[in-house]
Amino acid sequence: MNIFLFKKISSALQDHLNSEHPADSNLSYFFKYNTNLGVKERGEVAETYYGIIRNKLLYENLMQSSQPENLVVAHLVIEKSYSDEEIKVLSPDFTISIQAIKDRLKKISDLWIRYSLPEWIFRKLAESYDEKKIKLVLNKLTSPSYLDVRVNTIKEKSREVIIKNLQDNLSINPKKIAASNLSPIGVRLPRGSQIQNLPIFKDGLIEVQDEGSQILSFIVDANRKHMVADFCAGAGGKTLALGAMMSGSGRLYAFDVNDKRLTNLRKRLKRSGLSNTVCHHINNENDIRIKRLRGKFDRVLVDAPCSGLGTIRRNPDLKWKHDLDTIFEMQKKQLNILTAASKLTKLGGRLIYATCSFMPEENEDVVNSFLKDNSGFKVVSIQPILDKYDIAVTSSDFFKTKFDEHDMDGFFAAVLERVN
Repeated sequence: MNIFLFKKISSALQDHLNSEHPADSNLSYFFKYNTNLGVKERGEVAETYYGIIRNKLLYENLMQSSQPENLVVAHLVIEKSYSDEEIKVLSPDFTISIQAIKDRLKKISDLWIRYSLPEWIFRKLAESYDEKKIKLVLNKLTSPSYLDVRVNTIKEKSREVIIKNLQDNLSINPKKIAASNLSPIGVRLPRGSQIQNLPIFKDGLIEVQDEGSQILSFIVDANRKHMVADFCAGAGGKTLALGAMMSGSGRLYAFDVNDKRLTNLRKRLKRSGLSNTVCHHINNENDIRIKRLRGKFDRVLVDAPCSGLGTIRRNPDLKWKHDLDTIFEMQKKQLNILTAASKLTKLGGRLIYATCSFMPEENEDVVNSFLKDNSGFKVVSIQPILDKYDIAVTSSDFFKTKFDEHDMDGFFAAVLERVN
């Protein structure tokens, strides 16, 4: 790293620390106004920027400072093994020796500090994983994620064809581009792979979608005869996957309260080749359009707004944006949305509740509260659905990804059937 990049990274970090916007939005904004950075320089900036956000609490403890320049130094020492001389070139006024930083590191025994997690999140994880597994989980959560893409089976049935195309057209070691571990339609690439200018992306043969999200689309178990609602469609990743599962037939409704997101979804729909999907902007979960469609749907997916804490490998800044109070506020909203969406489900139809969170308060607790007040629904075992699609995950009543076993974002899903 040279002085120019050192200062640029420090500047990007300062912008992020002064902002309430997501880290990826802040970095995109930074790149927009720093056009003098080349492709490789942008890559180095992004890698270091996210590495520091991912390990921010540890670095602050090591440096006893929150100054961006000091956090960059900590990253270079811990992750890149920089020497005193190399640090002096980048930051002439820096006075702490490398040995002193390493000595401080040895003295940090609290795992939540060492792995840069808020203590309350660490306690929650410790409730789900034993002592042997917790360090493996923590290592996963502080390591960079992958880039997962989904093969759009409307336009290309063969995953092998897509993998070969990516291997031939990306400047990446071909061995690092491979079929996903569990999703039958997924391909995994290294984080930061530049796919946006590839013809297969522009022509809609692939879509960016995390492997766990792809599996959730299978759990909905929709077919070409079904009428399906994606109740919180957002940018539409699951909508597109569901439409492909339905072979472009049946009827698929995408609802969302954010019209801007639906506008983006319409563009993605055009690229995908799907013609069975309609987008509806609603004011809230009790919109008149929802009331008119009561009891009509075979499948209703509620991918509820949530903390997103299952995605902290990809979005490390999220762990600092929540506490238990915000989780309980989210829980109330999730229950309201699930209750409203349930009214769309026909007799014998299925209501699927999902989040990208590992918090029981947002998952099992919401489902159990719903069932307590809605005796007309029962839990459907997810295992037969996973077996049907040859997805090698062991599940009981609910689907829950595990950081130590599945190597993907933290997802939860429950399938509920209307029985009366």
